[in-house]
Amino acid sequence: MGTMSRPAAPDVAAPAAPGPAAESRTWRWGVPLAVFVASRLVDTMLLVAAGGRQIQLTGANFPFYMFRAFPSHPGYLDLITTWDGQYYDAIATEGYAAPAGALNPQGRSLAWAFPPGFPMATRALMTVTHWSFPLAATVLNVALAGVAVVVLYDLVRRTADRFVAVAVVATTSFFVSAPLLQTAYSESAAFLLLVLALRAISDRRWGRAAVWVVALMFTRIVTPPLAAVAVGCLLWQWRRGGVVPKAEVLRAALFSALALFGGFAWPLVVSRLQPDNPGASRASAAVAHSVSWLGQAYTNAGIVGLVLVTLGAGILLLAPWTSIGRAMGPELVIWTFGYCVMLLLVTPIQPGMLRYLLLAPGLLLPCLAPVRRLQRARWVALAGFVALLSVVQWWYVDSLIRVGSTSQGFGP
Repeated sequence: MGTMSRPAAPDVAAPAAPGPAAESRTWRWGVPLAVFVASRLVDTMLLVAAGGRQIQLTGANFPFYMFRAFPSHPGYLDLITTWDGQYYDAIATEGYAAPAGALNPQGRSLAWAFPPGFPMATRALMTVTHWSFPLAATVLNVALAGVAVVVLYDLVRRTADRFVAVAVVATTSFFVSAPLLQTAYSESAAFLLLVLALRAISDRRWGRAAVWVVALMFTRIVTPPLAAVAVGCLLWQWRRGGVVPKAEVLRAALFSALALFGGFAWPLVVSRLQPDNPGASRASAAVAHSVSWLGQAYTNAGIVGLVLVTLGAGILLLAPWTSIGRAMGPELVIWTFGYCVMLLLVTPIQPGMLRYLLLAPGLLLPCLAPVRRLQRARWVALAGFVALLSVVQWWYVDSLIRVGSTSQGFGP
């Protein structure tokens, strides 16, 4: 039986990256956390400013489910629980069953479309601290995302230089939909479980990876691409001259089967407990439906839409395979590619795509490729790019998270 060997780091900037073991704790923990805290300060200001401009929302004037009515110009804690946050609030506070007299009980039945991982974790924190749901949700999500960026930095640093690792953390923390990392959504929990699973795969700790995948399948229905990561990483290693024992192949195959099953786990639970519930069909939509982006684009916008969508999809799929993208290592490269393929297959063209792409760390990394080897200028370019992303975040918060009118038909 041969020993496992880590694939050599491709295309790293000079000087060669020594890896995370050679870094001090300040760099390994402090730098990614400092970047993340800066992003949370920016996003908090954006959310507070947007909350002062939101309209009054009740079950009578808003066509989406409302668990709680909001006054006009709500504060930060009310704003972060709009849209899907209302379902999570209801699940964490009262469970999945709609009580008598609940606002919009038909809409409440769709709560079954949302896996229980995030709302039940928030409920546990509410029980211990006696906090309200909005406060518990934002504190929990900031904490989870903070740990996630540290794990992400460590994972990228195994194969890339310091600049690439910091850039991945920064472009993820300041991604257009990153304000959701502190709202009442499941993105932070899914983000942490995802990077923990990817790091476990990198370490070839298949049992640990399986634990994280089981938790992830009941948090967000996004686990199937991890099967490709498991298989792809072994192929990546083999093609680079590494030894892949048969036992390793077997463990990876079992893990891949579990990851594929994760796409059906929560829908199967819902279909058994609530077979006639409309939330059951919504829960299974991500794995049961196929969506033609090209057909949808042509129908809605003609040849121009078809060309634009084709270019956009091509950029998404090619981004992780660029020189700077490959520096992230096989786990993140294969995950980002496989996850984007899954989104293109099962997700219609909608603003929610921006939220889904938050779980594709490093997707914006190719934007920094031209300055990657400029030792000083690259840090200035990264700071400028982050500032630009902050401006785009304001559009996202003001146009999608904030509700500007009762006829607004889409959110994050």
